[in-house]
Amino acid sequence: MKRHPSLIPLSHDHHDALVVAQGLILGRSKAPRSDWPTARRAQVDRVVAFFAQTLWSHFEVEETHLFPAVIAHLPGAADLVGQLLDEHDAMRTRMRDLERDPTTDLDVRLPSLGRLLDAHVRREERVLFATMQREMDPADLESLGTRLRRRAPDGASCRLSSTVANTRADTR
Repeated sequence: MKRHPSLIPLSHDHHDALVVAQGLILGRSKAPRSDWPTARRAQVDRVVAFFAQTLWSHFEVEETHLFPAVIAHLPGAADLVGQLLDEHDAMRTRMRDLERDPTTDLDVRLPSLGRLLDAHVRREERVLFATMQREMDPADLESLGTRLRRRAPDGASCRLSSTVANTRADTR
């Protein structure tokens, strides 16, 4: 399904997140010219930087603008939004754990984080965004797009070298 223009900025972040997720899962990049580090400890630095530069603000935009709009216009999607919020929390916890202990069990912890990130992004793209495009009024999607365009500038791409309280209450 072609992505609605209002959702494209989030989809671009999702693409970068999928690239990072695959690097974490595989421990390497599939791309021959990638600068993805091969050492697990260096991968920790990369993923910490990617979250700091891109995903923390991405989560904030979703939790502040996207998820409340979904709940307002698609009340049947409350459980899905709740699941996505839980995944945000799980990733925050795992990232704090990595920052606190960036060396232990990386061959287990990094692929696990990568699988969580991969599944989360695919759920947003294939389920949430597809449902929004199918069921939301186009004017509501446009209004959401206007709010999303006002968000902070995008962080660094994963390709670069890098050294809802109310909504949550409504979904529980």
